[in-house]
Amino acid sequence: MNPTMDRIIIGILAFGYMVAAAILVVTALGWTTPLMVLQYYLLASINHWLLGITGAFLFILFLSLFISVFRSKPVRDTIVHETSLGSIKVTLPALENLVVKAARSVPGVREVKTQIKTQYDNTVSIQLKVQVQPDLNIPQMTEDLQIKVQEYMTKTTGINVHNVKVIVSKISWEAKSRVE
Repeated sequence: MNPTMDRIIIGILAFGYMVAAAILVVTALGWTTPLMVLQYYLLASINHWLLGITGAFLFILFLSLFISVFRSKPVRDTIVHETSLGSIKVTLPALENLVVKAARSVPGVREVKTQIKTQYDNTVSIQLKVQVQPDLNIPQMTEDLQIKVQEYMTKTTGINVHNVKVIVSKISWEAKSRVE
């Protein structure tokens, strides 16, 4: 199932638990009418089919949620690269530092913020939010940025880059301060 459907199922189940908890609380406080109505409903012979269908529906709902929890891959904070001598684990913060280094080497890039997501096939997707200098050909500069980051990541870590998305968040008119 998809995450939206999982959230809907969890919401329905949470609402059901809240109703059950409310019935228990008011019964504990001495108001037995909800408990008697529930008992009458459960014991009425005409409601057996409805009760069975509701139980089967809830069982299928729980089962699908249970299966989707164990099918989903856990979020990883490392990338494993297999070599002939063993495996190499590279953390996402280390990869982010490499991406920032590669991005800053592209002329016209002022500031870089990165977000790296791991994919199921041991590749990464990279999103860059950059501030650039004015008077640049932004499409050309961002394409150069994508190529440079992808090539640098593959060359330095051996990890394949699925895609590089670039968001130009600001065009910076301020001059870069240099320390001399």
